[in-house]
Amino acid sequence: AHRLWSHRSFKVKPPLEIMLMLFNCIGFQNTATDWVRNHRLHHKHSDTDADPHNSNRGMLFSHIGWLCVRKHPDVKERGKTTDMSDIYSNPVLRFQKKHKVPLFGAMCFGLPTLIPTLWGEDIVTAWHVNLLRFVLNLNSILLVNSIAHKYGTRPYDRTICPRQNTTCNMMTLGEGFHNFH
Repeated sequence: AHRLWSHRSFKVKPPLEIMLMLFNCIGFQNTATDWVRNHRLHHKHSDTDADPHNSNRGMLFSHIGWLCVRKHPDVKERGKTTDMSDIYSNPVLRFQKKHKVPLFGAMCFGLPTLIPTLWGEDIVTAWHVNLLRFVLNLNSILLVNSIAHKYGTRPYDRTICPRQNTTCNMMTLGEGFHNFH
């Protein structure tokens, strides 16, 4: 959802776009449409009340609290004016938004639990390992919102909160170099 849809950094053919949409479901970080809107808001209004995960509201809020509470009125207001025409016109993302519950259930929890049973893994163990995968993946990605806005260096722009955090970078395969983002 990040570089393809949020930043429009590259184009893909439909089969790859469908595969990437399904990968987005595995992460269970909301629909790509919602993720893109939040990310575009974050870039446009970073560390203000219009930023969905404003780091100035505290470490816990920027890490996971923003997912647990109602959106700040500024987030809602600015979200309405964010250009999402490319996303709303995308049939793959419209399909994901319409069928998110079965897609997320199957891709994030169903298949990753059932596939290990094909080589004899106990389903209870597979379920618990899958939950561990989900929690570790989610928290490592959320570190970009919290840790990479608080700890690290700012070699590119010292006036913004995002920082270069090597630990976060290793856990997220490159997203921890946030000062350059």
